[in-house]
Amino acid sequence: MTVFKGFLTITKRNINMMFLYIAIFLGIAIASQNLTGDNKSGFKQVSLNIAVIDHDNGELARGLADYLGQYHNLVALPDDPSVIQDRMFYREVYYVATIPKDFETRCLYGEEQLPVTKVPGSSSGYYVDQQINTFLNDVRIMTDSGFSLSDAIADVIEHASDTAEVTLLDKNGFGGERPSHAFMFQFIPYILISILCYCLSSIMIAFYNQDVRRRMLCSAIPARSQNLQLVLGYIVIGLAVFGICLAMPILLYRETFLKDPNLPYYLLNSFFMTLVALALAFLIGTLVRREELISAIVNVVSLGMSFLCGVFVDLDVLNKGVRTFAQFLPVYWYETANNLLANNSSLSRAQTAALYTDYGLQLLFAAAILGVAMVLLRNRQTA
Repeated sequence: MTVFKGFLTITKRNINMMFLYIAIFLGIAIASQNLTGDNKSGFKQVSLNIAVIDHDNGELARGLADYLGQYHNLVALPDDPSVIQDRMFYREVYYVATIPKDFETRCLYGEEQLPVTKVPGSSSGYYVDQQINTFLNDVRIMTDSGFSLSDAIADVIEHASDTAEVTLLDKNGFGGERPSHAFMFQFIPYILISILCYCLSSIMIAFYNQDVRRRMLCSAIPARSQNLQLVLGYIVIGLAVFGICLAMPILLYRETFLKDPNLPYYLLNSFFMTLVALALAFLIGTLVRREELISAIVNVVSLGMSFLCGVFVDLDVLNKGVRTFAQFLPVYWYETANNLLANNSSLSRAQTAALYTDYGLQLLFAAAILGVAMVLLRNRQTA
């Protein structure tokens, strides 16, 4: 087992890099979960500093000011453009509504828009615009329905603070919310590809060094035994990294993870991703001949697929063109399967078929990558 021992010796040299990637993985997964997964507070309205300059002093103008005051902090400002621009430049005020004379006639029943000053292109500006339009539309509908203006304004202000109760459908057994361990499994492709490609590519370069290769060919160990020991090394390292990745969700989310009915599917999905990462590591080790290039290539491959395929950015956020391109990469099918498992506790027949399709495509990618690597390796040996 001389070759296998040499395989493990080279692996030990890269142990620090392995722990570095694991630390990065844990940091990203836990931070992402804290930002999105554990946010139980729900939607909160944002209160802005806004000003209402009233030149009308009518009932509708006062009603609009009271309505906006329920959501925002009303700031007193003079009707001076230079003062308004100065306050807005330093973000002391985000929005200024100037109510003209004959406000009811001009803006409620007429076609004139309410004059406003806001930060160009800001989300806060659209936010207050929507609230003003809602107030005017509601008052207009009620007055057209026969209510007096005072009753309409009072009713709109009274019901402005009403909130709707929303109950999420519990399709996945976690109250309709994404389980915590699903966030960690979302980031597993990055750690698998990073660690396996970096470590195993370094080993491949060492073993296929021209001088080392000649010594191995001259040794008493048959070529078949050497290759089998290399394969054994790949299997051992792959299973070790796979085990580390599975140990982390067990340690952090033991109860919820082990009770998840989709646990076997999560394990299978991660295992197939491990096979893809091993095939990528073999391909990179075959292509690269200088150890200095490994880190750069591995970062491009791991980060590139992570950003394009839904590891760092959810697939739902990516545009259609990116998702279409990502379908030609194996990590996309891993993330599709992971999202399916995270959102459903029991799978229908169609969902099960889609899940096995994702598994099959990952295996096909692994086989295709391995085939390309074998062809390149054969050409390199006969060159």
